[in-house]
Amino acid sequence: MRIRVNERDIPVTFVSSDHKMIPQLIHALKATNGVEGQIDSFDLTALERIEVIGTEAYLYSKENSGKRYLALY
Repeated sequence: MRIRVNERDIPVTFVSSDHKMIPQLIHALKATNGVEGQIDSFDLTALERIEVIGTEAYLYSKENSGKRYLALY
């Protein structure tokens, strides 16, 4: 499945979860797309893919090695 983020289609995989988590995922993504330099912000333009596991999401970025955790509740 893919969702549209900042005019880009981002692949999303679900493990122990399903498409019902999409509204929470979109809300969490909007909340993390903060002001540059803010500790809790995340650059969504560098986002490569998203993995949703239960009520958690992991964001994989082109620029940052590793992943970023988001709670979806």
